[in-house]
Amino acid sequence: MKLKIISKESPQVYPLVSKAKSIAESLGYIIDETNPDIVIAIGGDGTLLRAIDFGKPIITVKAGRRSFLMDVDPQDMENVLKRLKEGDYYVYEYPLLRVSYGNIAKEVFNEAGILYDEPESIIVTAHFQETSFTSEGDGILVSTPQGSTGWSMSITGVYLGVPNALEISLVSPILSAVKSLIVPRTRIKLVMESKGYDQKARIVADGNVIGHVKPGDVVEITPSRNAIVYRFFKIDPLRGISPWRK
Repeated sequence: MKLKIISKESPQVYPLVSKAKSIAESLGYIIDETNPDIVIAIGGDGTLLRAIDFGKPIITVKAGRRSFLMDVDPQDMENVLKRLKEGDYYVYEYPLLRVSYGNIAKEVFNEAGILYDEPESIIVTAHFQETSFTSEGDGILVSTPQGSTGWSMSITGVYLGVPNALEISLVSPILSAVKSLIVPRTRIKLVMESKGYDQKARIVADGNVIGHVKPGDVVEITPSRNAIVYRFFKIDPLRGISPWRK
């Protein structure tokens, strides 16, 4: 079985990478940087997001500041690699989204959307399943179930505990009691509307700005593949927000 190891860029983490490689090779695994069967992500939640881009099953090792989505403690790496050979793990599937605009296309684990760029409100319309909803405020985010426990939860307080749904979060809406909409896992088009003068807004994906839009532009968010993570221990699905019994 071939493994690729990626890590958080930190001098404190590099010894863990060396240790993981040594343990893996002693157990008969092959380290393959170009065509692995499995990716081992050593770091925090950001390292998991990088690992997803390889399109392979992932094992997560804690070495970050929070590491809510990582389940393996560094001292358990040898035991976990032995369990991997025996098939002793749980398979978790995380539904991803794809955000597209012009020649920009990116897979998203948590959320994507349109947010204000200047300190003024923007108007965004969300089109989905032959209906639409318009909001004026700081923008709109579309979140996956796992993304609903991150940035989206700080906005709406909603935990989306079902796999085949999305949350449309209205960011600081003006004169609206509605904070979010729960919709089926479907294609969503976000359109920045005109306020009668030039504006621009940010396209965000998993907390990063990947482009800008102006009034009339369309950002398309569509269901994508599932990311596969091999779990050996339980994690807190609410990322430490509320008490969770393992």
